[in-house]
Amino acid sequence: MMYIVLSSSIILMLIGAYYFDKISQWCKLPGLLGMMVFGLCIGPACLNIIPEVTLNQASFFKDLALVIVLFIAGLGISWQQMRQIGRPAVLLSSIPATIEGFTIAFVAMWLFHFDFIQGAILGFIIAAVSPAVLIPAMVDLVRRKIGTNKSIPQMLLVGASADDTIAITLFTMFLTMYTQRASGGTTDVIQQLLQIPIMLIVTISTAFLAAKLLHPILKRMHNPILLVAVSFTVAYGMRVFETVTHEPLFNSLLAIMMLGFFLRFDFEAKAIVIQTQMQQLWKYGKGLLFVFVGAAIDPFLVGDFFVNGTIMLIISLTMRSIGVFIALIGTNLTWQERSFCAIAYLPKATVQSAKAGVPLQYGVAGGEQMQAIAILSVLLTAPIGAIGINYLAPKILMKEE
Repeated sequence: MMYIVLSSSIILMLIGAYYFDKISQWCKLPGLLGMMVFGLCIGPACLNIIPEVTLNQASFFKDLALVIVLFIAGLGISWQQMRQIGRPAVLLSSIPATIEGFTIAFVAMWLFHFDFIQGAILGFIIAAVSPAVLIPAMVDLVRRKIGTNKSIPQMLLVGASADDTIAITLFTMFLTMYTQRASGGTTDVIQQLLQIPIMLIVTISTAFLAAKLLHPILKRMHNPILLVAVSFTVAYGMRVFETVTHEPLFNSLLAIMMLGFFLRFDFEAKAIVIQTQMQQLWKYGKGLLFVFVGAAIDPFLVGDFFVNGTIMLIISLTMRSIGVFIALIGTNLTWQERSFCAIAYLPKATVQSAKAGVPLQYGVAGGEQMQAIAILSVLLTAPIGAIGINYLAPKILMKEE
């Protein structure tokens, strides 16, 4: 009976996502907004008609959809593009999130009377850009060959996947500092910070090794379904490994994208075949992803923190955008293209939905405010970022013939 309820509710959610996607596009808005609104309406905060058994599997379906789109993104990046975007992608992965996180830490001391560690916990929840919003949009731009003459979508794809890594690592570090301080212990900050470059090296090396181990297997395969099944199993296995072990020196989302990149480097023709097949899966995956993201939003939590939270976000997003411009110094992008990158780097959704309640669970003072402001960041920035990307990309970025 449980499986019948689960499967039937998933089918109905996919149907609803399809029609809300069409309605949103008819209104000249990004389809993902319609799907998120649909998820919000049927989720616990509003009608609450999603069965509990389905909500319990939300993390599985969101992870599955993110693995699909990240794998597609990696398969779409060539070695030539990676050489072109390497330096700005690395800077985009670290500078905007770091600036935004510490800006929020200081602003929270003023607006909410937090101490610095409390503010930094909140700051690095919010600092992560949303892979759920940004990555599908960039994959779509690559498919439509918009901005690919300067590898702008590819640069944002790589930067965003590592941006999340750094933001979550710093969030974990400050949360650990808070809990150890509360119990009378101490934290080695230098050791925590050294984990970031080590984690990046371990993650990329793991993806490279996985691609090399797949090399002799994929070399003998020609059936598209088998190619997808084998390569995607390895990609999803990386996500399962991180979910089960919580290994701090490994980031599965970055590893999945880099696995796709290394496979593209070894087997360009087969990688394109895998990418084409994966895009068919994404048609269904995106519906579940955005419906579940919408269902996780509770707008009623915002309450009394709306004004101060909005002021904080305006300041932090301004500083984040400055960080994007700093990261793009020395590139051949025009000011309009750099402005597009800054807007594309605004949306919050996935990490904020997942981490909003964590400080409260760990007994952090001000945890309720943190949860409310994290949800507010999703409500304000996901539509702005999605609409900005959808509207500005065809006007600012060049379309390749």
